[in-house]
Amino acid sequence: MTERTDPDYISFTDAATLIVRRGLAGSMTPRGLRYMATVRSSKNTPAGQRWPFGDGPAQRPYLIAGKTRMMHTETLLKYLEEYPPTGRGPDKGQRAPRDPEE
Repeated sequence: MTERTDPDYISFTDAATLIVRRGLAGSMTPRGLRYMATVRSSKNTPAGQRWPFGDGPAQRPYLIAGKTRMMHTETLLKYLEEYPPTGRGPDKGQRAPRDPEE
């Protein structure tokens, strides 16, 4: 059997799947990964922990393929190993209706 290797560049959609497959997160969606990129790019995030991709100083530019932003896979994985994803996790399903008296 051929050993599976990761591509040099990866989209947010494929990266979300890879993050789960590698065990860096229990679940991840492309939308969740984009949200993490936005939040971690803010000026409130310490400089060393900022999202590694973008146009800012010390950020690696995205590779644009059509309308898709591609990230350097190795850089993304190293970043997420050092600063793993955090969040509420997947939706658990239906919730009890709220009591209007509260």
